[in-house]
Amino acid sequence: MTTLLDSTSSHDQESDDGVLGRVRAHLPRITARSAEAEAARAVPTEIIAALREAGVFRMSLPRAWGGEQLDLVQSARVVREVSRADGSTGWTVQAASMAWFFVRSLPRETLEKEVFGEGSDLMLRGAIAPKGKAVEVEGGYRLSGRWPLASGSFTPDWVLAGFVVEGAPPLPDGGPDMRVALIRPEQATFLDTWDAVGLRATQSTDFTMDDVFVPARFTGPLVGGNNIPAPFYGLPYTATGASHDAVIIGCLEGALDDLAELAATKRPAFNPGVLIGEDPVFQEKFGELHLRTAALNALLEQTGRVVMDRAVAGDEPTPTEWFGYTGGHQHIHHEGSRILNEIMTLSGSSGLYSSHPMQRRWRDVRCVSQHVAGNNGSLRRLGAVLSGQGDVR
Repeated sequence: MTTLLDSTSSHDQESDDGVLGRVRAHLPRITARSAEAEAARAVPTEIIAALREAGVFRMSLPRAWGGEQLDLVQSARVVREVSRADGSTGWTVQAASMAWFFVRSLPRETLEKEVFGEGSDLMLRGAIAPKGKAVEVEGGYRLSGRWPLASGSFTPDWVLAGFVVEGAPPLPDGGPDMRVALIRPEQATFLDTWDAVGLRATQSTDFTMDDVFVPARFTGPLVGGNNIPAPFYGLPYTATGASHDAVIIGCLEGALDDLAELAATKRPAFNPGVLIGEDPVFQEKFGELHLRTAALNALLEQTGRVVMDRAVAGDEPTPTEWFGYTGGHQHIHHEGSRILNEIMTLSGSSGLYSSHPMQRRWRDVRCVSQHVAGNNGSLRRLGAVLSGQGDVR
């Protein structure tokens, strides 16, 4: 179905010749296997392999290290299209491809020679939340802990883990010394904990480590400088929210596609002589929901482009630009949930059945909207800046 949400920009055309074009060839198969993926609680290995070959897991990494170097907006378009086919697969793509942002503070030599020395076609899984505790020892840290929400139904090449250094002096801002580590997957134990209401095929499980030695060169400050040579990584912390937004918008687009099919086939139980798509009240509401979804996508693209243009120029976004971008995450997460609730209402009883994809999209969006990216306080900060209260970063 052609919609206002189908981009025709030059940026999109450039992507069409690369990652986005390669991904589109796999979308029908992703859609066809989405129910199977949910039942198995894992995206099929064949789909992961096909997406890896298409370049989605290296799409944000620098060309100098073998990546595709898509920017914030371009990579969000890829995530959005995959999520239109299936939310769990879209979430898996965004989590594994965007998580490299959180290791940007590791030493440049470690990243360049030891992590990406043989190319960037790597799979990353883990959790940035500093749930681990570490003791500093000679040459590094001994790390233990349990981390939730490590998305990815695949065996990773590297595992990402946030941690607090016990006994370390406070940072200049008074906070604890929080760091991030890259470790090998055999040093972590993944637990079968992901049985959730939505995103069921993402395997967003817990993992544990017990007294694992991590060399200091494989760690960096949780919030620190950037040693990855691509403009995306120069953005302020929390820059991956656009890919979260893209999952929601993709699911909304998919639900609108589902609703269009119902409009052409479903007849009201007490008025079987007409199709629901012939009802002027239905038409009015369907048009409104379509435009509200298009508006969310326009917000994502506009605010993302503003901050990316700043990063490309080597500048910092202004407070209004930055909180407009991150506040947009909050708005898209919660407005997306409201829109999908209304799409479900229009679908009548059809969308409630487990056999119908709409209920899966409904649950997936509800799950995404629980993420901290959608509850980050940025709307308040944007309002403070707009009210003349200064830079509240």
